[in-house]
Amino acid sequence: MALPDGIAIPARRVLLVEDEALVAMIAVDSLSELGYDVVEVATARAALEQAHPDCAAFEFAVIDMGLPDRPGDHLIVELRKIRPNLPIIVASGYGESEVRRRFEADERFAFLNKPYERTSLRAAIDSLGLADRPREPTC
Repeated sequence: MALPDGIAIPARRVLLVEDEALVAMIAVDSLSELGYDVVEVATARAALEQAHPDCAAFEFAVIDMGLPDRPGDHLIVELRKIRPNLPIIVASGYGESEVRRRFEADERFAFLNKPYERTSLRAAIDSLGLADRPREPTC
């Protein structure tokens, strides 16, 4: 695809919000192998700082429910205020029924049971219709 000078196809960026180092390391490896550039943070506060609207958008976010500074579902509500169309994958080892019920009307939401492997992560990405979506040029 030819683009005018100064316009570049961005990396497929994903925001990973995970406070457990080993889980984060595995997730980064899996997402990288799937072709994503991962921005990794361990707190909701850091996630909100990264997600402020700018030209370099995230394709989606993977959010742990048990973050040290606030629950992941609270972070989702805050993210929706600044990035209403951001697809979100919730990764949790806790029961999914309560989380699914809370966000059942949200079409840009998927749940991923922990522990997870690359195949289940890929399935969650696919369920949001993101796997083969073309990248858009940056501003």
